[in-house]
Amino acid sequence: MKPLYLASIPKSKRPLFVPDFAAESILDVDFAAIRKLGVKHLLIDLDLTLRKKMTRKLEPAIIEYLTITMKKHGFSSLNIASNNMLDLSGYGNSIKAKVFQPFWKRLVLIRKPHRLFFDRITKTLGADPKECVMIGDKLRGDVFGGNQAGMYTVHVKPKGQDYWYDLILFTRYRERRSLSRHHKK
Repeated sequence: MKPLYLASIPKSKRPLFVPDFAAESILDVDFAAIRKLGVKHLLIDLDLTLRKKMTRKLEPAIIEYLTITMKKHGFSSLNIASNNMLDLSGYGNSIKAKVFQPFWKRLVLIRKPHRLFFDRITKTLGADPKECVMIGDKLRGDVFGGNQAGMYTVHVKPKGQDYWYDLILFTRYRERRSLSRHHKK
């Protein structure tokens, strides 16, 4: 995991889509460094961060790694923060994680990156946002939402191929273009 050079700039002075750290995958995140920052709660995106699209179970290596990480570094909670509307309890149970999904408030569907989505998580966990890290593959939903809420953020490369809607919307192209404007060459 590498800190991004803009991470030394306060969040209030840099674009919200710029993460604090970047890693190749969830297996490459330096959880010891994150714990030293005072982080107690891990929020991890499910789709393309923990699993490839259309898979019904987490890989045994991911389950083992997260289980060991929780014990080794003494994090208070492991959580899945997903925009997926399907029943994700099986994924949560496999890693002993609480699952946070979109919810309705009046007639509005609240999901990442909406501030209320992250506020609900911190309120449920009884945590200060600075005690949380959001780890995900999307700059808009995961990184922007986490930064906006005042959390630390880690951007990981997606596991496997993108969903059809990301291809149509050129999501990865737009993310690379946005980040390239804010990184040293």
